[in-house]
Amino acid sequence: MEARRRTWFDAHGLKVATAGGDRPLPFYAGAMHYWRVDPTRWAACLRTLHAQGLTIVETYVPWRVHETADGAFDWTGAKDLGAFLTAARGAGLSVLLRPGPHVNAELTSFGIPDHVLADPACLARTAHGTPAWLPTPPRAWPIPSYASTVFQRRVHDWYAAVAAVAAPHLAPEGPVVAIGVDNEAQLFFRLGAYALDYHPDALTWWRDASALDGTPPRAWDPAEAARCVSWIRFKDQYIARALGVFAKFLDDVGFAGIARFHNLPPGHHGLYDLRRIQHAIGGPVGIDAYTPRAEFRELRRRATALVGNADPVPLALEVGVGFFPWFPPLDRGNDPTRERDHLLSLLATGVRGFNLYMAVERDRYYGAAISKTGTLEPHATWIKPLVAALAEIDWPALRRATPIALIDSKADARFGAATCVADPFTPVLAEVLGLGPAGGAELGTDPGAVAARRWQTAITSALELAQVPFAIVDDAASEDELARYRAVIVPTTARVDRGLWQRISALAEHKRAIVVLGPTTPTHDELDQPLHDPPPRRVGRIRDGSLDDLPGLASDLASLAGDLPDTWQIERPDDVRSFAYANAAGTAKVVFIVSDAAKPVTAVLLCDANVSVLRDPFTNEQLRVAGGKLSVTLLTRGVRMLLT
Repeated sequence: MEARRRTWFDAHGLKVATAGGDRPLPFYAGAMHYWRVDPTRWAACLRTLHAQGLTIVETYVPWRVHETADGAFDWTGAKDLGAFLTAARGAGLSVLLRPGPHVNAELTSFGIPDHVLADPACLARTAHGTPAWLPTPPRAWPIPSYASTVFQRRVHDWYAAVAAVAAPHLAPEGPVVAIGVDNEAQLFFRLGAYALDYHPDALTWWRDASALDGTPPRAWDPAEAARCVSWIRFKDQYIARALGVFAKFLDDVGFAGIARFHNLPPGHHGLYDLRRIQHAIGGPVGIDAYTPRAEFRELRRRATALVGNADPVPLALEVGVGFFPWFPPLDRGNDPTRERDHLLSLLATGVRGFNLYMAVERDRYYGAAISKTGTLEPHATWIKPLVAALAEIDWPALRRATPIALIDSKADARFGAATCVADPFTPVLAEVLGLGPAGGAELGTDPGAVAARRWQTAITSALELAQVPFAIVDDAASEDELARYRAVIVPTTARVDRGLWQRISALAEHKRAIVVLGPTTPTHDELDQPLHDPPPRRVGRIRDGSLDDLPGLASDLASLAGDLPDTWQIERPDDVRSFAYANAAGTAKVVFIVSDAAKPVTAVLLCDANVSVLRDPFTNEQLRVAGGKLSVTLLTRGVRMLLT
């Protein structure tokens, strides 16, 4: 018998089934780790969180903290999850539970018990067959294999223990409205092409997914290029399959009917197969963001990719308020509006919900919004006016017209990963070396991967310069999905996914959208096999020299959007962008203005003729429009939110 449907995600946020009908729940959350706060202070902290307008409290349920010995669980004192859930309901808050198995939370072994990691059958394996380790404070530790059937049984038993405590608190009668299926599941950040996982059970998965006999490659071999790239692609399949197994376990132990989600770690959007994970868990995949102001532009691009692919709703599931003690501060203590502008950058791209991490103070972290005594910290006073403004404009219901889709193709990118000479290579190392997002391709031996990365970046920059609203869409998008856009840009160099090639050919042939390819016509597919299908007819072409002519490329691409209104556009300067969102009647309700300038600037915004005043919700300043234009001051790489 199908489980009772209790909660689910829709395009606006969460929905809760009640006797009186489906109740919408805006996804405005804050993180609090109950086991790290004195239980006598829970109520005060939760009341302060609720007083900011937040609707949800989010918490991990850390396996290591509760299973103190094999099969022995502690749910007492500060670890009394049931009592915390009761307290959250008493404060008027719903709850997100995140039981891992990986929680990180700056816990030893990311919250996985030592007795689990002591079992060799549970451990991921390197290409040499040795256990894979991760060096993180306070010590290095062996990481588990998500394919291991022994580890999976351990996870099932852990979920069952959580369900025994939490199941009586499920919505609608209780506060628990959603469950996180693991956390930042990216092979524990061991993202080198041939770093792992070579566990015997993982090799069985590899054979199932690839239909290839034998073992996977353990280093790049040009003679086995297709096999090597199949291994890179398999890692996405591995993660999705594992999370699908965990989601099924949650159903089995008593959480069926409760909404599911997963969160991806910070990093370039092209590193993850978000759509595959969503399908596996039956819920949205969001992103985590901890971003210094200098990188807000890249954050917006990453969030744009989330918005273009999330189903049914784009969420930022960890938005840093404060930071971890073993990394440098994000703002070095001299940027009091960075945390606010960080979240505004995400909202500007269309992110519909967020979780402030951390909302409440705890150990191994600094700079949370609320102290352990329940006092709101001075640097967090922006939260309440922001949430109030989002409620005033009904933020989840607003939309922004997006005429252009930019395809994020993985065909060449996977060859960049497979050939990287610095394997094992991580995004962190790319940043240290100054290579930027997806920079591992620069250290590979595949020229197609380098060219593809540079063209993708150039086209993105040109669309931003042209002030054309665009989406970044995965190369797995269906023909019907792509047909919702006026134009589809497909950056092509050496290779293209064969299925995508067929879909865009049909799209162009049936005149369902304008299709633009280039700068070259690909000759091979995603496995470097000859692509015998002819290029689609009726397509536009990106000029080959456009890589060195960004203004010219911007002019070319702007024409694809059709006749866009001048209202809510930035007249000057070129390094400031605007993002306007309108209600169902087409009336703009909010405009986000973002600057990429390395100094304070004054921007000129072209306004609707019917609007005479815009309001800053944080200062309540009334900004008056003169002659259809509004002058707006912005800090260095600053962000403004203005209500019409």
